[in-house]
Amino acid sequence: MQKLALPIKGVSKGLTVAVTPQEYTTNINNVRPRDVLEQRIRLGQRPGLAKWSTDQVGGSSQPIVAIISVSSIS
Repeated sequence: MQKLALPIKGVSKGLTVAVTPQEYTTNINNVRPRDVLEQRIRLGQRPGLAKWSTDQVGGSSQPIVAIISVSSIS
């Protein structure tokens, strides 16, 4: 079984696939090399940079102004 190195150093667009150094890749999109929560090296998805939708949740007449967590109701 062949081991593959994770492309943690980023993209190398100046070289062909055959001569691209380990820890680089020629094609990758929306990926970050370090896990934000556990601070360890593994590929993860990059968070979005813009809103997915311009629609307001709840509508303009009843906008959400606060969110709380409820564990039980008595």
